[in-house]
Amino acid sequence: MSLSAKSRDTQTQPIDEITPYRVITMLLDGALQRVDQAMISLDDGNIDEAGILVGKTIGIVSALRESLDTKQGGELANNLDLLYEYIVGQLQVIDDFDEPVIILDEVRKLLNEVHLGWIEIESQV
Repeated sequence: MSLSAKSRDTQTQPIDEITPYRVITMLLDGALQRVDQAMISLDDGNIDEAGILVGKTIGIVSALRESLDTKQGGELANNLDLLYEYIVGQLQVIDDFDEPVIILDEVRKLLNEVHLGWIEIESQV
C-alpha cells in the first residue's frame, strides 16, 4: 500500500480508533510528503515554496521531538530525540548549502527509516 493510500485509509477512520502509533506514522507521512514537495519545488526553481515546505517539515519534526517521553521511552526515546534534533538542525541551515537537495535527501532517508520503524511497531501492537 502506498503512503498516500495509507493516509487516505486513516482519514476515514474514526478518531477514537486511531492509536498513538498511528498518529506518529501520520506525522511522519506528513513530514516525508513535505520533504518530497520541497525537493520538487527546488527542481522547479520555486525557492520560496521550498522554504515554506522546509518550515512545515521543521514544525512536524519538532512536534515529534516534543512528544517524546524520555523517561518512559528510555534509550530509544533519547536516540530519537538526538536524531530529530539533528534533522531540525540540518533543515534550519539548509540555505547555507550549495546543494540543498542533498540535505533534503538525507533528511528524507532518516525520516523514512524512523517511519518504517514505527510502522513495524504499530503492526506488533
